[in-house]
Amino acid sequence: MQSIAAISVVIFEVPTGVIADKIGRKFSLILGSSLWAISLLVYIVSDHFIIFAIAEIIFGLGGTFKSGADVALLYDTLKEVNKEREFQYVQGHARSLALYAQAIGSIVAGFVYEVNIFLPLAISIGFMIVTIIVTLQFQEPTIHEKKGKYGLGYIQQMKESSKYVIHHEKIKALILYSLIFYVFYRTGFWYFQPYMEEVHIPVKYFGILFFIFNITAAFVSKRSHIIMEKTKPRTLTFISALIIISFVLMGTIKIWIGVFAILLQQMSRGLYRPVMEKYMNKHITSDKKATILSLQSFVNNIAVALAFPFMGILKDNYDIFTTHLVLAGMMIALTGISFIYMNKRLGTNHRRINSKSMDMEKEM
Repeated sequence: MQSIAAISVVIFEVPTGVIADKIGRKFSLILGSSLWAISLLVYIVSDHFIIFAIAEIIFGLGGTFKSGADVALLYDTLKEVNKEREFQYVQGHARSLALYAQAIGSIVAGFVYEVNIFLPLAISIGFMIVTIIVTLQFQEPTIHEKKGKYGLGYIQQMKESSKYVIHHEKIKALILYSLIFYVFYRTGFWYFQPYMEEVHIPVKYFGILFFIFNITAAFVSKRSHIIMEKTKPRTLTFISALIIISFVLMGTIKIWIGVFAILLQQMSRGLYRPVMEKYMNKHITSDKKATILSLQSFVNNIAVALAFPFMGILKDNYDIFTTHLVLAGMMIALTGISFIYMNKRLGTNHRRINSKSMDMEKEM
């Protein structure tokens, strides 16, 4: 069922981003929340695998309608009131609230489930309804550079956005870094449980640990603008280093205390989205924003889909400690390649780049 959900995300990611740019981000967010509510309702009323599979497809479709549209709406709203420089602060704060909610949910969900197995789903539907009501209050910001009421034709919008990425060196460099980081970040998450089992942490403590993980990510996310200011001009290097150091520690520490190395991954998790979204939004025109952000998500999910079978083989052939050390080595090599690419495309050797490109290099 998770494979079905992942495939649906890959299929729908870019097309729904186009809809957000053509019709409106507010419409896209309302539709996404509505589809999530419907999919959760299907789980409550049905008990057949095929229907569950359909629910996963609906859920995946809902997620793609929200992906990119939320960030584009926020950035363009701030830009319209000349406060786009505050994007990272606002987005970091919003992200931290979401992570705090996840932390609380990781504790509460188990108790609610014991009362009634459908109650967590019913509560989630309630949150989706609240989300829709809140979104209805949003004011759609102007989508600049848009031609006509609904912009370019559907296929033309996808073509123009793809061309924009192909010919934009900074965007290509960011997407390359993003897909490499995302593969290792997601792989690290799925190795949490095998590591905790190997160092003999009782399952009853898993919920508490994930509560701590989410709280850490939330705390860092809220302060992402401060951390970014302190780590310039190597913020992306810092984010990757946190993951790599965590992998090394989990590969060498073979007792329960090693689980706290995961906190470094949670720090990186809290920083990643606010930082990457700031860089991406800064260099995408308003009329293509949701489409290109969806394209980035599409590329990341394709990379994960291709990499995960190999990560599974790696885990099957080595113990979890060796696996983490191999993972660290692989991430160092691939992240190094992405930075070499950035330096070649954005560095001083390319005399034709302007001072704005140089500023971007410093930020990265």
